[in-house]
Amino acid sequence: MNDFSLPVRRGVVVARFAAIGEVRLILTGWSLAQYPRLITPDITIFNAAAPVTTLRLLTYAVVAGAIVLFPSLFFLFRVFKGFSKETKN
Repeated sequence: MNDFSLPVRRGVVVARFAAIGEVRLILTGWSLAQYPRLITPDITIFNAAAPVTTLRLLTYAVVAGAIVLFPSLFFLFRVFKGFSKETKN
């Protein structure tokens, strides 16, 4: 790698974060302008929510999925990205 590529890459990283920030600000401004309506004029935030039972069951399903998924991902990365005995020294 040469010395000329480093400033170019830093510029790309800064531009990437600037683009993310810009999109976030645009979406935040749009959502604040529409509050409390999601789809004008019929659907508001309050009447678009699912029933409490559905939300509770969804929460249970997400927690159960996380209990299965996270240890599996840990094991997967440990097997394929873990340190070998030669590189541990």
